[in-house]
Amino acid sequence: MIAIADLPLGINVSALIAQVITFFILLWVLGKWAFPALYKILDEREATIRSGVENAERARREVNEAQKRVEAMLEEARVEAQSITTRANQAGERVRAQIEAEARERSNQMVDQAERRIRQEFERARAQLRQEVADLAIQAAEHVVGSSMDQTTSRKLVSDFVASSAASANTREG
Repeated sequence: MIAIADLPLGINVSALIAQVITFFILLWVLGKWAFPALYKILDEREATIRSGVENAERARREVNEAQKRVEAMLEEARVEAQSITTRANQAGERVRAQIEAEARERSNQMVDQAERRIRQEFERARAQLRQEVADLAIQAAEHVVGSSMDQTTSRKLVSDFVASSAASANTREG
């Protein structure tokens, strides 16, 4: 008979049985205390990783939403800036037009004042010229007649003559 202790390939059966029993005892001890602790640690680690992934996904969504809100706010700011620029340009145009109108009005007023002053000066010069012509005419008449006429009568005659001459000159000009 073959001895259990000496199997081919040099396997010692009693040592093999002792190792198998030891393996199962070790497996039972590990299954009772070590594996549950390892499973618990792995489950906690898995939950932590899952939570981290969910948080990262949530954060990515929030970042995307925040980015969309920022883009919307920027677009709104661009539209508002465009509107403000348009309103400012329109206000500037209104102010420019108002300033031009005021300048034109002031220029027209200055021209009107200058024309009035010229007319007044012209009338004053004309009156002075009439006076001098009348004085010369009186002096000439006195010299021709040889005696002095009454001053008021002379002036009246000369004024009437100058007025009728001016009226006839005006009708010829017009």
